[in-house]
Amino acid sequence: MECNVCGTELIPNENWTGSRIRKQYYICTPCVLDRDRERQRSLKLRMIEYKGGKCEDCGGMFHPASYDFHHVNPDEKEFSFNRNMSWEKAVKELDKCVLLCSNCHRVRHYKD
Repeated sequence: MECNVCGTELIPNENWTGSRIRKQYYICTPCVLDRDRERQRSLKLRMIEYKGGKCEDCGGMFHPASYDFHHVNPDEKEFSFNRNMSWEKAVKELDKCVLLCSNCHRVRHYKD
């Protein structure tokens, strides 16, 4: 049996644990991790764009890894963002947040 993405031979319990969705879909663990990382990056880029693409406090534009989503009212926070959430669910939570660079985010929490 081979990985449907990269063609690597699949060895149960070594580089493959089986598909949780469809048994006929074979993909090795490294390819699953790559796919998940890409999904997470794509979601974060879309979220950054939705919030305006720059830090609300300093106005700076940074690498996507430098941005945080700060809940203005922590009591309204329902969940943390993750790669498996729907866009509709992400928007519902994003509407409670402001986009901050990591430095400005730390400063806001330091003041509290």
